Order: sequence, then C-alpha cells, then structure tokens
Amino acid sequence: MRFAACLLAFASSALAYSVSTPNSVEGWSNVGSQPLVWQRVDTDRKNFTALLVNQVRFDPQILAALVDGTLGTTKLNPPSGGWPTGAGFRVNLVQDDTDLNAILAQSQIFNISAPTTTTTTSTGM
Repeated sequence: MRFAACLLAFASSALAYSVSTPNSVEGWSNVGSQPLVWQRVDTDRKNFTALLVNQVRFDPQILAALVDGTLGTTKLNPPSGGWPTGAGFRVNLVQDDTDLNAILAQSQIFNISAPTTTTTTSTGM
C-alpha cells in the first residue's frame, strides 16, 4: 500500500508545472523584460505567481501575480529596483501572492548579467 502511494505521489509530481526558461545555460540579462517559459498539464492550477529568489542575496520578489498558466510563456518586467545581477537566482512558480511557500515549480539556478557589448574602432586613411 505504501509503495502504491509513493508511486502515485511520484507520478503526479512528474506531471506538474515545469520551468524550462530561464535555466543554467540560458539566464537573463538585467535589461528590459525577460522570458519565462513553462509546461503544464490540464490538472495544474490555471494561474500562478512568478517569484524571483536568491537565498544568498535578497528577499524574494514578486515579478507577476495571476499569470495565466495556459499560455506557456510570458515576459516578466523587472522588479521596482531593476534587475539585480549575479549568480544563484531561481524563478519559483508559487500558488499565489499570499502563499509564497506553496511552490508549484522552480527554474534551474541561473545568472542575471549585464549584456555584453562590443566596441569596434576604425582608423581613417
């Protein structure tokens, strides 16, 4: 009986929200809105709140509430102070903005970095 309960719990967790972007390879820049991409199944909640977390650097920041989960993708605007930069960030999809500990899914750990710019110089002849 316990085995069946464990198997059912594992199977249901495998069919829940899953965040594909951002990830450890494709992080975010600190300029403009940033992409959030996820997958869901019909039994998942219809909406969620997107939360930016970094357990080392700052308190969680709500990026968007009542995100329509059926869309599969959205652009997230920066928090009020702008995007922080650094390593160790995650986006948590949580139940709602009043229960930030009810995590539905987490992204992989990713970096937020300033965009790289290249400068070219030309010499006149």
